[in-house]
Amino acid sequence: MGHPSRGSSLNNLSHDLQKRFEQTGHLEDLDESIQLSREALPLHPLGHVDCGFSLGILSGGLRNRFQQTGHLEDLDESIQLNRKALLLRPMGHVDRSSLLHNLGVGLWIRFEQAGHLEDLDESIRLNREALLLCPVGHPHRGASLGNLSLGLHVSFEQKGHLEDHDESIQLSREALLLHPIGHPARGFSLNNLSRGLRKRFEQTGHLEDLDESIQLNRDAILLCAMGHPDRGSSLNNLSLGLSIRFELTGHQEDLTECMSVSKQAAEDIYSPVSKCLLAVQNWVNFTWCHDLTQSNLDAYITGLSLISRSLSVMPMISLQYQHLSSVIKLPEFVSDGASQAIQLGQLTLAVEIIEQGRGLLWSELRGLRTPMDRLQALDPSLVNRDWFGHSLSDKRRLLHAQGDIIDRIHKVPGFETFLGRKSFGELKSAAKHGPVILVNCSWYRSDVLIILEQNSPVLISLVEDFYDQVETLVEQLTEARSLIKASPKRYNHVLRATLKDLWDLVVSPVVTKLQELHIPEMSRIFWCPTSILSTLPLHAAGPISHDNKKFLPDLYISSYTPTLTALIDAFNTTKLSSQLPRLLVAGQHDENLPRTKEEIHEVLQYQNHIPTTSVEGPAATKKALEQALVDHEWLHIASHGTLVPKEPFASYFSLAEKSHFTLLDIIRLNLPNADFAFLSACHTAEQSPDSVYDEVIHLAAAMQFCGFRSVVGTMWEMADVDGPEMAKDFYSRLLSDENVSRCNEVGAQARALSEAIKKMRARKGVTLERWVNFVHIGA
Repeated sequence: MGHPSRGSSLNNLSHDLQKRFEQTGHLEDLDESIQLSREALPLHPLGHVDCGFSLGILSGGLRNRFQQTGHLEDLDESIQLNRKALLLRPMGHVDRSSLLHNLGVGLWIRFEQAGHLEDLDESIRLNREALLLCPVGHPHRGASLGNLSLGLHVSFEQKGHLEDHDESIQLSREALLLHPIGHPARGFSLNNLSRGLRKRFEQTGHLEDLDESIQLNRDAILLCAMGHPDRGSSLNNLSLGLSIRFELTGHQEDLTECMSVSKQAAEDIYSPVSKCLLAVQNWVNFTWCHDLTQSNLDAYITGLSLISRSLSVMPMISLQYQHLSSVIKLPEFVSDGASQAIQLGQLTLAVEIIEQGRGLLWSELRGLRTPMDRLQALDPSLVNRDWFGHSLSDKRRLLHAQGDIIDRIHKVPGFETFLGRKSFGELKSAAKHGPVILVNCSWYRSDVLIILEQNSPVLISLVEDFYDQVETLVEQLTEARSLIKASPKRYNHVLRATLKDLWDLVVSPVVTKLQELHIPEMSRIFWCPTSILSTLPLHAAGPISHDNKKFLPDLYISSYTPTLTALIDAFNTTKLSSQLPRLLVAGQHDENLPRTKEEIHEVLQYQNHIPTTSVEGPAATKKALEQALVDHEWLHIASHGTLVPKEPFASYFSLAEKSHFTLLDIIRLNLPNADFAFLSACHTAEQSPDSVYDEVIHLAAAMQFCGFRSVVGTMWEMADVDGPEMAKDFYSRLLSDENVSRCNEVGAQARALSEAIKKMRARKGVTLERWVNFVHIGA
C-alpha cells in the first residue's frame, strides 16, 4: 500500500487475468480482474498518465462480465468508462484505436440487448475510425476489420442495405487472413465470415456460400475447447447452417449432426445461459418442423432446466423477473413443452413440466426457505460443506460442482426431487380436497388435465383453434375494460359474451367430465390455467342454461391456485387447532373510498365471535400493519389497491401517511401464523397486461407466499359500494354461531365467499362484473 507502482501492478495483473479468462472461460479470473481494476482506478485519478489505461482495463472486464451474466449495469458502466477514457486519448494518441474498438464493441452489444439503432450506428462509426488508425501491418487491424464487419452485417439485417453486407464479407475475409491458425482471434473471424456467408446464401441461394459457412463453423469449434466462452456461439451457428442445408438437400447426416450440435450447445454449462437458451430455441424449432416429437420434448425439458439455472445466478428478484420477461417467451415455452408431452401420451410428465415452468420466481424464493434440518440429520456432509451459501461469484464458479452435490442429495430418501422437477406422485396431493383442473393453453394444441388424488390425469382435448379464440377473448375484454367508464353497457355485454364463450370452449366439457367422474355438485374444484388464459374469469363461466340465470358457481365452488405446489403448501399449513383465529382489520380513511369506514364497522360486528384488532385511519401505517400481522392469523384489509405497469413487484396497498405496502414488502414477510386474508381492494388478484402470465405475480399470490394459505381477492377494479355488503355477507356466513367453531377448516372461506356472491347476485342493480370480480385463491 502506498507504493508508487502499486496501481500499475494492479492493472497489469488485471489485464493478464482478463486474457486468461478469454482463453479458459474461468469466471473467477474475470471477477478478480474487475476487483483489482477497481482498486487501481483511485490510484490513477484524472491527470495521471495511467488514468486512461485504468479506465480501459475496468471497462473491458465489466463488458466481458456482462456477456456472462447479463447484468445491464455492468455494460452501461463499461460504456461510460470507455467514453471517459477516449476523451483522454485525442487524435494521434497511440492508444486511441484500441479505445475506439472497445467502445464500438460495447455499443454493439448494448444494441443487441436494447435494439437502439443509434448505438449500432455509433458503433460502426467508431469502428471505421479505428480501422483508419490501423493500416496494413498494424497489430490491431484484424480486430478492427472483424468488429466493423460484424457491425455492418447487423446493419444489413436491420436496414437491408446490400452494400453493407458485401462490405461485411469482404472485411471478414481480410480479417481471417490476418488471423492464421494459432491466432487467438481466429475463432471469432471464422464465425464472423461464416455468419455473413450464410446470410448471403439466404439472399442469393448459392449453395457454395452455405457449404463454406458450415465448414468455417466446424473449424471454429475445433478452436473452442470445452469451457471456451465462444464455444456456444460456434455451436449455435453450425446448428443453424446444418438445419438450412438439411431443408434443401434432405441429407440425413446433416439432420443427425444438427441434432447433436444443438444438444451440445444447449447443455454447455460454461456458456452464458442466453446462448444456451438460443440453442434450445433452435433445437425446438428444428425438431418441431420435422415432427421429431421426442427430441422436441427433450429440448423443452432442457430449456426449463436452463431457465431455472439462469435465475440462480441473479441476486435480485427484479433482475430475475426482467430476465424472464426478455430471455424467452416463457408462457408459450412451458405450455408448448407440455403439449408435446401430451402428444406423446405422457400426461404425468405434462403436469410435471407445467409445474416446473410456472411460478418460477415463487419457486426460487421458496428455495431460499427450503428446510435443511432433515437433510443435515441424514447426511451432514451435504449441508455442512455450504455449497448453497456462497456469494454470487462463488455460486457461478461452483455451478458444475453444485450439480454433483445435488445428484448426491437426490439419492437421499425423501430428497429425490430436491431443487428439481417434482414428480406427479408428489403433485397429485394437490387434489386432496377436490379435483385440480389444469388448462394447458398452447398454440400447437390445448388440453385440460384433471388431476385427482388417487388416479392418473384425465385428459380433455380442446378445439384446435382454442389458443386463437382465447387470445381474441383477452383482447376484447381488455379493450372493453379500458372503456368501462365511458361505455359500461358495452363492457357488460363483452363480459357476458366472454363468460359464455369460456363455458362453451372449456368449462362445459370440464363439467361434463366432472359429472362422469361423480364429483358432487357444490363441492370444491381448483382452477390452474396457463398462459393468457390465466387472465380470464373461468370461475364465473356461463350461463349454463337457457334461462341465462345459472352459472358455474351454481354447480361448483371454484378456487384458483398459481401452482400445484402452492396449493399443497396451503393444505399442509392449514391451522386445524380448536383455538379461534385472531383477526386484524386494517383500512385507510380516504375521501375516494367513502364506504371504507362502513366496511370496517361490518367486520367489527364479529369481534365478539373471534379476537379482533383494528388498525385504521391515521394509525394504519405500513409499519403498524407489519408489526400487527405477526400476532394475527387473519387479515381483512380495506384500501386502495394499485397495479404498477411493467413493475409488478411495486404494486401496492395504500396506507396512512401516504405509505405503500408493496408486493415486494409482502414477500419479504415471514408469517408462520398467517392463515386467511380478505383483500378488499382493487386489482389484488390481477396481473398487469405486460406481465409474464405464468409467473402469477399479484398481491394475492404474494399474500399466499408469505404464509396466508387462503386468500380472497379481486380480478379488477372494485366498486366501493360492494365493500360493506360483501363483508357483511361473507362474515355472517363464516362467523355465524353455528359456523364459527369451524371457521378455519379447509374450504370454510371458499364456501363463505360462494354464499356471499350468491346474495350479491340476487340483489337488484348488481351488474355482472361486480360479482365476477371476487375470487378465492388457495386452500
